[in-house]
Amino acid sequence: MPDLVLDPTRTAVFSMDVQKATARMSAMFRERDVGAKAKRVLEAARKAKVLVIHVVIEYRPEFFSPNNKFIQMVRMPALSAPGIDLEELLEIVDEVKPIEGETVVPKPRMNPFFGTGLESMLRSRDIDTVVLTGIATEFVVEAAARHAADADFKVIVLEDCCASFSDEAHVAALNVMEFLATLATSDDFIAAVA
Repeated sequence: MPDLVLDPTRTAVFSMDVQKATARMSAMFRERDVGAKAKRVLEAARKAKVLVIHVVIEYRPEFFSPNNKFIQMVRMPALSAPGIDLEELLEIVDEVKPIEGETVVPKPRMNPFFGTGLESMLRSRDIDTVVLTGIATEFVVEAAARHAADADFKVIVLEDCCASFSDEAHVAALNVMEFLATLATSDDFIAAVA
């Protein structure tokens, strides 16, 4: 396991797309108890004064491009089905709900940096390290890791605080991100900020 060395004042933890819609679609989220592990990470981050940022799927039909295969195949069917309660589906799950004062960044695309002020927010606070958690490993987590690595942030992915829609996709995404990020666990992070 990696020995993480973190400066809490220059670190941010992202909780990404941990909403009822994605949690329900991911058996891994429930089977691996990802919500409870992510909750422990957020509690440790708050105690250590690490910046916590919640990134959420934003339902914006005006951004639903017919050219975007992900939106057409995944997001629209999941969020546009007849009879669904969209507001309820987009709620952040109870285990990782924001507390007062925490930033929530709505995003119109898979990548949390695309079309948002997230990078400016991090730069303005002199953040140089991002710790990633969320659903799904192969979508928002990998997209965030790729962007953050290209933007010269130190990237840490807490693999037990991520869930996918299949074990195979989770493992494949982690194998890719090994070249972009430090792969660690919730226990590694908690020990580093204790």
